[in-house]
Amino acid sequence: MAKILYFNIPGYGHVNATLPVVAELTRRGHEVIYYCGTDFQGAIESAGGIFRPYPIADLDSRMIVRISRHLANVSSYLLKSARTLAPFAIAEIEREQPDLVMYDAVTIWGRIAAAVTGTPSIASYTVMVNEGRKIEIGCRKMAVFAATAIPKLPGLAIHRRALIKAYGEDIMHAPLFPSKAQKNIEFILPSFQPESQFVDDSFVQVGPSIDPALRQEAPWQPLDTALSQVLISLGTVNNRNTHFYRTAFAAFADYPAQFILSAGKLVDMDQIGAVPGNFLVKESVPQLQVLQQSAAFITHGGMNSVQEGLYYGVPLVVVPQQMEQFINGKRVAELGAGVLLDKGDGLTPEQLRSALDTVLTMPSYTQAARALGQEGQAAGGYVRAADEIEAFLGRVSKQFIEEHAGKIRVLSGYLLD
Repeated sequence: MAKILYFNIPGYGHVNATLPVVAELTRRGHEVIYYCGTDFQGAIESAGGIFRPYPIADLDSRMIVRISRHLANVSSYLLKSARTLAPFAIAEIEREQPDLVMYDAVTIWGRIAAAVTGTPSIASYTVMVNEGRKIEIGCRKMAVFAATAIPKLPGLAIHRRALIKAYGEDIMHAPLFPSKAQKNIEFILPSFQPESQFVDDSFVQVGPSIDPALRQEAPWQPLDTALSQVLISLGTVNNRNTHFYRTAFAAFADYPAQFILSAGKLVDMDQIGAVPGNFLVKESVPQLQVLQQSAAFITHGGMNSVQEGLYYGVPLVVVPQQMEQFINGKRVAELGAGVLLDKGDGLTPEQLRSALDTVLTMPSYTQAARALGQEGQAAGGYVRAADEIEAFLGRVSKQFIEEHAGKIRVLSGYLLD
């Protein structure tokens, strides 16, 4: 059986999809040593992985939340972290001597370490690949992006030059994010990934990787109501938007549906006003369970939430809070499985209500979402991911034997003599 080292970042959207894969691999007898932030230790160990912490104290889910609001911040932080984590990962590989290195596509230290040590590698993608695509984002969004990105460019250049000096231009070739491996597994619906020259024959889309048993979620009693149920959540990064919550209350206070609002632990409930009678507001809810009873999902558009909603055939109203969520929302709209509401703080109750009316009353949205859900369930999820990993390991082993067959024959002959 194989020994696998898995390098990830401590973000829920990046870790959640990998846990069922870890459980499946360990069930098949493989050893998975998983490197992440300490706040994910329990979940990783529950999945059967061997947890190892990073030597950076502040690399945890709270840090990922802080930097994730702007893509430039993410790139800067990850490149800076790679200067510490690449030598750490190389040392771990040399000590453990794994058969395979797996890494999330944004953990550049995983790519560097695999390349330096010559270890076979697989990258996991929990996001859509947009490299090689032309995406219309509008002048306003481009200006905001430039304003946040330009101040980070000198720091990015410094970190990149340091990594090039340490590991060479060949290893540090662009694009750094995402970092492609010899094999690449996307945990998204096959149809959700648009055509891109970056996505070649080394990629496979296995669909959402979902196993509710591995989610460390609070118990949930399905609501006893004849009304349509609508889940509202802004995820783990942008869930302190009290303006949005007040807008939702104003939009739906008299709407004939039961709303379930997952508001997060950091929201000051006194700031969101009186809760309408048809709203149930919780710090968190077991999203996978609630989605299975939901007629619609009003979401920020994080890839994890989008994929889970569509996996269960739930049409979406996407209210993006940052750039990549806007891009995800555009893709949802292109596929006919939801409505994109890109209004920022200018979103009105009337616009939000109209969007929900659209996805609930026009059957095409539910039909498209259900078709995508069926596609996702047929794609194989974590079981197929494990199959692909084992098949890759088999090819690598065969290639090694073929490349070393001559040496083995010579050595065998020498020993027999």
